[in-house]
Amino acid sequence: MSLKEIMSKTTISQNKWSLTRVSRLLFKGEQYGPGTKYVFFLVLLAIFPGLVSSYQLDLLSKFLTFSILALSLDLIWGYAGILSFAHSIFFGLGSYGLALTLKYWGHIPGATYIGLVLAVGLPSFLAFIIGYAMFFRRVGGVYFAIVTFALGGILHSVTIVWIGFTGGLNGLYGFPNPRLGIPGIWEVEMTTGMVGTYYLIAAVLVLIYILTHRWMRSPFGQILRAINDNEERVESFGYNVPVVKLVTFVTSCAIAGISGALYVPVGFVSADIMGVLFSTSIIVWVAVGGRGTLFGPVLGALVVNYLQVYMSDLLVFYWYLIFGLFFVFVVLFWPDGIVGISNRIAQRIRNRLKDSV
Repeated sequence: MSLKEIMSKTTISQNKWSLTRVSRLLFKGEQYGPGTKYVFFLVLLAIFPGLVSSYQLDLLSKFLTFSILALSLDLIWGYAGILSFAHSIFFGLGSYGLALTLKYWGHIPGATYIGLVLAVGLPSFLAFIIGYAMFFRRVGGVYFAIVTFALGGILHSVTIVWIGFTGGLNGLYGFPNPRLGIPGIWEVEMTTGMVGTYYLIAAVLVLIYILTHRWMRSPFGQILRAINDNEERVESFGYNVPVVKLVTFVTSCAIAGISGALYVPVGFVSADIMGVLFSTSIIVWVAVGGRGTLFGPVLGALVVNYLQVYMSDLLVFYWYLIFGLFFVFVVLFWPDGIVGISNRIAQRIRNRLKDSV
């Protein structure tokens, strides 16, 4: 869809957008159906616990939190064209927000809910500060990537050094598991290998996907894609581009915080999850899956992490070399990722079937 078509579908005035006007467009979008591939994916998620061991279930639970994280980066990079090297920070803040709450106040009824509020609030607050300082000063492109790269390195170093509070590279341990339900009356404990934990993470992934998919099909999402194509032209139509970017960035980082909180019962909370290396991995997941598709990063996170688990055992010394070459191959020959290549293959099959009729 061209910039002109996007603008013709969206009613605007020549006045600057306020936050109120932006919020009115968040969910005024097209209605959509899930499609066959989404139904197939949902069926796989539903039946998976009955087909695998507890270890495999635990792996998938962890990888689904990574899928949510990859989806969150796709909002800001895939649709707005803003590459962030600091997304691991927001994931880490979500994990530490919940884990530290459970460690120091786990005996308080409803401590899990307090931790969840912090897991979303801390990343959102930091994202607002970063986004406001950079978007309203017109910092973007490679400069935004460089600044977030530096911030990621700084906060990662702080997490490593502050051992007494964060546990450093040794991580946090010895805190109670998250408990959901009615405090003091009925609660369910979330632990590794638990089917209920898996279904909760899967349900959150599906819910976030549906909401963000609808959001990106709304007028707001159309404007976001237009900003990626031609920011100056969009601004000439009267849109407040910094506000649109800020709303998207804060939302993206809040979702990253949610994924970080879900990671606590199935992963290991340490300084490694806030490192630049982990941020680079998130970028790889999105690129391999296909950025700007939402569903692609979900698949990309699953595919890359499963390959890493199994291929690193077979090719201990050559895994990173092979993985690096694979990433270069994807960027050069499959720039639209797994989703893009699968769509092209499906289209060719449909065309051949039509020709044969």
